[in-house]
Amino acid sequence: MRLSLLDPPAPPAVVRMEGPPEVWHLVCAAQGPLEIGGDGHAIRLEPGKVVLWEPCESLSVAALPDGVPARATVLHLPGAALPLPGEVLRAVSGRPASTGSGPAALLAGFLDRLAVHAPYVEAEHTRWLGTAAVNLATAFLQSEAGPRESAPAQSAASRRDRLLGDIKAYIERHLADADLTPTAIAAANHISLRYLHHLFQRDQRTVGGFLRERRLAHCRADLSDPALSARSVGEIARRRGFRDPAVFSRMFKSAYGVAPGAFREQRLRG
Repeated sequence: MRLSLLDPPAPPAVVRMEGPPEVWHLVCAAQGPLEIGGDGHAIRLEPGKVVLWEPCESLSVAALPDGVPARATVLHLPGAALPLPGEVLRAVSGRPASTGSGPAALLAGFLDRLAVHAPYVEAEHTRWLGTAAVNLATAFLQSEAGPRESAPAQSAASRRDRLLGDIKAYIERHLADADLTPTAIAAANHISLRYLHHLFQRDQRTVGGFLRERRLAHCRADLSDPALSARSVGEIARRRGFRDPAVFSRMFKSAYGVAPGAFREQRLRG
């Protein structure tokens, strides 16, 4: 979870924010009006309104020429942090809602105060504030979806399974990063290191064991690929996150019963 405080200069200036494609944006206009845009479409957001914006490559926020200084807070929410299916989020997105009462008022007030005091918050408390922001955002989005569109109740087990699946997908996408560690994985997925280990223990494995298993499996596939025959074993190991060729060779032989070079020769000869 990330929070941006925007104070767009007078028109025609535009504030643009780049972000990963899986992040949703909750834009709350404290002063305005504003024009919110991205991926080829835009809407006008009046002060006192909040809107959910779908993930996009570039989110733009521009002040409109109405003579009033513009100010907004933007809560950037990874899709994995929201316990709502994508179809519910898409149904709610792009529809400005009033922050005059209910969950929207609580969310807007919290974000406004958080933006003011965030620079003075100790690092150990940020995770709890992030959790509060996600919970308030979820309450707001469910209230906007209404009874017909709101997500069915999820058991704790199903939420854990979904989170674990998202984390495994994240690991797969970042195998080439030699600095990928359980600490980095936990931080990237907005959970504590202890909870990350808990999730994998329920899956009857360790985080490090899963990471090593996936790296070795990809190396095994690469060594079997004739198109990569010009690459050395060391290059293949490095592109999957192994820094030390000797360590890689020892791990590979332990997992598959044969050294990587001999394995490649067997596969390519066959």
